[in-house]
Amino acid sequence: LQLDFPTMTSCFGGRFTIHDAGDSPDTQEVLWQFPEMTMTWSMSMVNSFGFDFGRGTRARRLGIYFHGVRGTTFADYGMHQTIPEGDWMPDPKNPEKSISPSPSHEREWLDCIKSREQPSCNPEYHTKIDIAIALANLSMQVGRSIRFDPKTERILGDPAATRLATPEYRAPWKFPQEYLTDI
Repeated sequence: LQLDFPTMTSCFGGRFTIHDAGDSPDTQEVLWQFPEMTMTWSMSMVNSFGFDFGRGTRARRLGIYFHGVRGTTFADYGMHQTIPEGDWMPDPKNPEKSISPSPSHEREWLDCIKSREQPSCNPEYHTKIDIAIALANLSMQVGRSIRFDPKTERILGDPAATRLATPEYRAPWKFPQEYLTDI
């Protein structure tokens, strides 16, 4: 989608059915407001029902839905499809592939070291995705929406969320102080 960073993120969810040593939620609902659009994302691992990703026998189904005001795109590792919302999308074309299939992250990484080319999930591409996900998890943790300034790449007006976003390092390592100016 070539989106920048989200300007507002709201998220709720938790661990309701998976009882193990992990800390990732098994159910999560996210609303991201981007300058160009608003996107929602839903994730549930409470059972294997996969809507358009399969029914019937229990199975691990990896798929994702992106809901927008004009339609919904659902995708997994082998396909993607866009479903229009009424007549708001008169010509529902699936987005063209923007990332070529990876032979494997390890193989691609080694090939890129040799060729000096950027991998498909390079830092510039992945940072925007990673920050959106981190903001969602922070929003769920603090129980409120988080505003974010894409220009300064900082959380706005929420010192508690900013503190939680600051990683804790093992001694003697310390988080660089120049990034802590808003705390």
